[in-house]
Amino acid sequence: MQFANYFSASIISFSGLLIGIMLARIAPEEQKPLEKYFLQGRKALLLAIFAFLAFYYFNNYFNLLVLLAYLLFLLLIEYKLRDALKKNIVVYALLGVLFYLSSKNTNLFAIESSLMLLYGMPAASLMYSRKEKNEYRIVFYNIGFVIMANLLYFI
Repeated sequence: MQFANYFSASIISFSGLLIGIMLARIAPEEQKPLEKYFLQGRKALLLAIFAFLAFYYFNNYFNLLVLLAYLLFLLLIEYKLRDALKKNIVVYALLGVLFYLSSKNTNLFAIESSLMLLYGMPAASLMYSRKEKNEYRIVFYNIGFVIMANLLYFI
């Protein structure tokens, strides 16, 4: 895969955060009633990201064990950290690694990048605060996804 295609796919996957911020700004009155659905949706999308990767890497047991250890680490971060912004900084950096791992197969890459786009929408809606006006901080702190994914491409 050429770098231009890979880079643009990483930017598009990252833009899920921007879409989630726009949704939270357009309908702030819906943010509080939908919070529990955003939490469940984010967890379901994270599980779907790992399910597709596990099905792809199932042919090699070592790869599957590494992937399951990675899932366990991400789930521990998901449940142990209470601050949504700190949690998403770590999760998005680790999703950058998964983005790179999925780039070896174009079908898996399309699925994973679209799931990461969808993951960003509820994640950003949960982090956005209209009182703090923290949209720039959300984007800046989670840019580790793009940095990690593109650095791994060159290594």
